[in-house]
Amino acid sequence: MNKFWPVPEWISTYSYKQTPRSFGAKRASGRTHAGCDLYAPLDSPVLAITAGRVVESRDFYLGTFQVTIDHGALGVVRYGEISHDGIPKTGSVVEAGQQIGKIGNLGKGLHPMLHIEHFSGAATGAMTNPRNPPYSRRSDLQDCTKLLDSLLCLRDTSCK
Repeated sequence: MNKFWPVPEWISTYSYKQTPRSFGAKRASGRTHAGCDLYAPLDSPVLAITAGRVVESRDFYLGTFQVTIDHGALGVVRYGEISHDGIPKTGSVVEAGQQIGKIGNLGKGLHPMLHIEHFSGAATGAMTNPRNPPYSRRSDLQDCTKLLDSLLCLRDTSCK
C-alpha cells in the first residue's frame, strides 16, 4: 500500500506534537483538539495519504472546507481547513498521493494549516458530534499522532 505525507510543504519547525497543534490540546472554548495541525504555506497542496473513497466533502471551519476519505484498513481520515479549489466530490475514488485540495485561509491571524483527524471506521454517522465531549467527534476518533509519525517515517526515512 503506497502511503504519502499529506502536506509536502509542511513547516516542520511547528511540530504537530506540541500545543496548540497537538491532538488533545485544550482550547479556550473548553473543548479538546480532535486532530493535529500541520502548518504550511497558504495554497500549498494537500495529498491523500493513500487510496480511498471520499465519504464527505463539505464546509468546515472559518470559511474552509474538509474532505473525509475512507482509506479502508487504515481507517477514515478527515482533511480539514483546506480551500475549495480542486477538492474531490463525495463518492469519488482518490489515488494515493493525489492532490485533494490546498491549504486554506482561516483568517483571524491564524497560520494556514491542514487540520487532520483519524477515525478507526468502527462507527458511523456524522464526524462531528457536539454531544460527545470532550472532542465533539464521532466515538471512533483516534489520536492521529501515531498515524502521522508512521507517515513521517516513510517520508524522511530517518526513523529510529
